[in-house]
Amino acid sequence: MTTTQATGIVRAQVPALIVGILGFIAAIIGWVMNPAEFYRAYLPSYLFWFEIVAGSLAILMLQYVTGGEWGVLIRRPLGAAARTMIVMAVLFIPIAIGLPHIYVWANPEIVANDHLLHLKQPYLNPTFFLLRAAIYFAIWILWAWRIRVLSLRFYEDRAPETEISRRKWSAAGLLMIVLTLTFASIDWVMSLEPKWYSSMFGISFTIGCALSAFAYVTFLLTQLSKTKAMSGILKPSHLRDLGNLMLAFVMLWAYTAFSQFLLIWYGNLKEEVPYYLKRQHGTWGVMAAALVIFHFFLPFFLLLMRTIKDRPNTIAIVTVCILAMRYIEIYWLVGPAHYPESFYFSWMSIAVLIGIAGIWFWFFVQQLKGQTIIPIHETWVEEAIREGRLSTNA
Repeated sequence: MTTTQATGIVRAQVPALIVGILGFIAAIIGWVMNPAEFYRAYLPSYLFWFEIVAGSLAILMLQYVTGGEWGVLIRRPLGAAARTMIVMAVLFIPIAIGLPHIYVWANPEIVANDHLLHLKQPYLNPTFFLLRAAIYFAIWILWAWRIRVLSLRFYEDRAPETEISRRKWSAAGLLMIVLTLTFASIDWVMSLEPKWYSSMFGISFTIGCALSAFAYVTFLLTQLSKTKAMSGILKPSHLRDLGNLMLAFVMLWAYTAFSQFLLIWYGNLKEEVPYYLKRQHGTWGVMAAALVIFHFFLPFFLLLMRTIKDRPNTIAIVTVCILAMRYIEIYWLVGPAHYPESFYFSWMSIAVLIGIAGIWFWFFVQQLKGQTIIPIHETWVEEAIREGRLSTNA
């Protein structure tokens, strides 16, 4: 049996919740000591976990549209992660409360003395910002749960029209997720520096979400592969497929990030270039170099090697590296907006990161409960398992 109980993942649920609560207690202490610093530390840690959730919804819909064996074994973890969007909506509340501490355009005194911010006020104002955020979350939650309902219906009736309906929702959802994540990235990240803009920022953010989701579910499978319940099912070919897809998204991320940098640097406009100038000196510059090396070159070359992708322990190291770099990139994007002169990192960022991790993982496992990790009723499952065994014996 490949249930969550059999894999032992449920045993980590309560300890994760305890760690999460302790993390939030530490964060609350920090909020009492310095509210402004707390809100600024909260945003990058929140965005890290949000990317995994949003990326999981996107990859889940992509899998339902394309079909195939590559994603059958990760459908359940992706679906469980996508349905935790409700938790992310609740955890967005501190950002909503701390808007004046996070975004300059939410401070009336600054807006009143800045002509450009005043012109952007019809879009960049707290009321419209929160309304847009509520719409984003409502749409994401609707799609995640609608796909869940259709999956349960397909489990009961095996009807072709149910499968077609699920694919239609997923196809429309792919367009939806790209558009909403683009606007969310503009609202939540790019507007930190409202005088800077980039037409490629939204797609780069969306690709980062997908990469985070792939890294997370791949890491989860590497840990599950060590259990007796999954050892006979998860084979090297399954991890290899996920490794190949991670490689594709690593290259996509590098392409969009470098293209954005190249276009802005070549254009040499005073409204755009300062964004990168502050991010290439001092510790911010070291972080930029680390992103080039450990977010692209190292994963790129490692994921080219079949021996790396086939082994749970080695590909797990790659996924951890990617996830670590995802957080560093998020902080590299967010941090200089608040600390442009020199690098600063608050201990509250770690407290919030751990707090959200524990709470989120508890809900994630909760969504996995009562079902098998492998969707045994789905199309392609038998083929995926059989092909994995044949590839192993070949």
